[in-house]
Amino acid sequence: MANKFGELPVEREIAEEIANTLGRVGRRLKSRHREAWKALAALEGCPESARKKRLEKALSAAMDEAERARYHLIVQREAMGLRDHREVEKKFPLPKMPGRLPAAGDPASLSLFSFGGFLRGRRRKISG
Repeated sequence: MANKFGELPVEREIAEEIANTLGRVGRRLKSRHREAWKALAALEGCPESARKKRLEKALSAAMDEAERARYHLIVQREAMGLRDHREVEKKFPLPKMPGRLPAAGDPASLSLFSFGGFLRGRRRKISG
């Protein structure tokens, strides 16, 4: 609905802050996403050795940071009213690690009913 008085300065400030916040969170996720894939490449290129254990720990830490950054982006999107997070998963897929479960609330997770998952949107779809 158009405002007959035009756009208020505070509305513009709010829109700019939303865009800035999403941009910051998105850049952080992009950086963490890249680090996780680099850590996986380093691990895959490493022969069996003591160094491999160090690389596995580095990959695990990089995955933790990438999952945290992706979660923050999803929370920001939820706060704006964006409920479909498939685009986030498509643009920022994380490496699959054997034995590592998806983070709670991860859009890549098959189950939205896990602890910490985004149940609100799922409940709304089920209840009609």
